Amino acid sequence: MGKSDDFGGQAQFNARIEPDFALTKLKENPADAIYERMILVVPYRAGDKVKMIEATFEQLNLEGLNLPNARYLNTKELTEEDKNNRELDFLGGFELIDKEMRLYVFEGLGGIGKAMNRFYLANERQHTNDKRFKMLYNPDIRFKNRIYMDFNCAIKKIKLRDSLSDTIAVSDIYLRSKVPEDMYYTLQQFAEMRKLDRQNLVRDFNLYPSSENLLTLERKYGDSLSLYDLTGQKPKKRRRKAPTDGGTDDGRSVGMSYGTGTV
Repeated sequence: MGKSDDFGGQAQFNARIEPDFALTKLKENPADAIYERMILVVPYRAGDKVKMIEATFEQLNLEGLNLPNARYLNTKELTEEDKNNRELDFLGGFELIDKEMRLYVFEGLGGIGKAMNRFYLANERQHTNDKRFKMLYNPDIRFKNRIYMDFNCAIKKIKLRDSLSDTIAVSDIYLRSKVPEDMYYTLQQFAEMRKLDRQNLVRDFNLYPSSENLLTLERKYGDSLSLYDLTGQKPKKRRRKAPTDGGTDDGRSVGMSYGTGTV
């Protein structure tokens, strides 16, 4: 079994059996760093992985927010009470999509039995990071605050018109008159995040984009989402019905001529 990020095998074993002190610390000091983050990168055409990732996210949030079905996740807006409740156990985050890959960034409460831990166990990788599946996650790296609550409790999906590689290769990206500093910085954050293999480097280099910059990125470089983008499942082609009673699809008898209407 592969290791996840710098979360080694022994640390993984210990993490599963040690008592969870997160809630105790929270009650002692509400400002403590209690949230974890995770980065996942999979190919665009990785339907089974996309289905598993999103189904786990959905199920954990339905349970954590006590919602009856998935429709409520897409319409629910977090109240101020929800946002201020640091014990509310749900996942938040976004997915950046282009024609080459899907990059997910999730955040949630850390600790054994909490949503982030349960998500990790359900999607734990079975091999080292590669182009088929990359997970950056370290439960020892925690953050004081959530940064994606503007996206509520559903995955915010942003599709780029061009691939990230093509977008950052355009020379205009270096012209501040055409590409503002915040957009240049956000694109570079993703380019670096995609290359790294350790979550501590993502944290140390401050590569998590803000929700505000993500919304600006969507407006400037975004494209409409297809069913394939949303689900990771290629739509099945509808098969045409076979003609019956000796007829053709356009209602003519078999052998009938277009020009004369005769056989």
